Parts: sequence; C-alpha cells; structure tokens
Amino acid sequence: MNFLVDANLPPRLCKWLHQRGHQAIHLLELNSIKLPDRQVWALASTRQDIIITKDGDFYERSLLLGKPPQVLLIPLGNCSNDDLLRHLNSYWKNIETELAAASRLIVIRPTHLEVFD
Repeated sequence: MNFLVDANLPPRLCKWLHQRGHQAIHLLELNSIKLPDRQVWALASTRQDIIITKDGDFYERSLLLGKPPQVLLIPLGNCSNDDLLRHLNSYWKNIETELAAASRLIVIRPTHLEVFD
C-alpha cells in the first residue's frame, strides 16, 4: 500500500510504515506542507495513495466524495508520537485488512475502529 502522510503527523510515521512493508511519503518530503486539503486530496487521488491524517476535514470529504483516495483518520488529539505509534500498532492488522478490502474511510477511535465501505 502507498500512503501520503499529512502535515499534522510526524515524518517518522513514514519509517514506521516502511518497516511494515508499505510505501509512504510525508507532505514535507514533497515540499507540500502547506497545501490546502482539496489539493492534498487531489494529489493522493492522482498518486493512488491512502491519506493518513489527524485532520477531521478529510472525514467529511471522504463521506461526501467517496474514493479515491482512501482515508485513514487518527483523531487521537494531543498525544506523544510514541503513543500515536503504539495506538496504530494495536489496530494495524485490522487496518490493513480493511484497506485491502477497499474501505473508503477508517477512523481510529480510542476503543475501536470505525469503518466506512
């Protein structure tokens, strides 16, 4: 899977994704850190990337526009990068399964995953 990591997430998330066998690029690497959401959406669609973000605007955009791209939303609020990765790690197998099944939106809640087909 190919991921486009939004500006509101740490660049080290790309390394974490690479270690799990995925391609990932941070908006910082593309010199696109300040792109508006609509342009991030278009970029991910063109590149066939999955957007991984904390930005709730992508929740609404995904519900309204569907896919592509797929969206992985992590609305965990303020937490350390280590806590973010631990939380992601605890759900990762299920997330991979849902993304492979072409779910358009996955939201990581503190106690469960919310999945939209």
